[in-house]
Amino acid sequence: DIHILKQYGELLLVDCYASSINQVFMSLLNNAIDAIDERCHQLAPILRQGQLNSIEIHTELHQDEMGVERVSIRIQDNGIGMSENTLKNAFDPFFTTKPIGKGTGLGLSIGYQIITEQHHGKLTFTSTVGEGTAFIIDIPITQPKGNV
Repeated sequence: DIHILKQYGELLLVDCYASSINQVFMSLLNNAIDAIDERCHQLAPILRQGQLNSIEIHTELHQDEMGVERVSIRIQDNGIGMSENTLKNAFDPFFTTKPIGKGTGLGLSIGYQIITEQHHGKLTFTSTVGEGTAFIIDIPITQPKGNV
């Protein structure tokens, strides 16, 4: 079982390509599920005792240093975490840690492109081996004219 913890802040309507943003969410959530599954299989005797499998989704509205209203979405898991090599290559096209046939290595690369190029935002992450990973999507509420 994976417990989903939702902490949604008060948000405004966001100008975006909804299907593209949904693709990023699905990719991040699938990666989180896989990371939790891997942790359970590799480190079950050490970490499983009393620890719930969880994915936390947190949203908030904020202003950047230029006064632009933005929305941040954090998707955090308590999965296996990323090694140093994975941290360095996470957004590279075709880089994957998954077995052949399970992953293409395109999810994070395409997600990064969708957030940064299509939505003028940022996609960042932090990760600790054995503790989990948090991805943060940060996009402006209003896109430049002619963009959406």
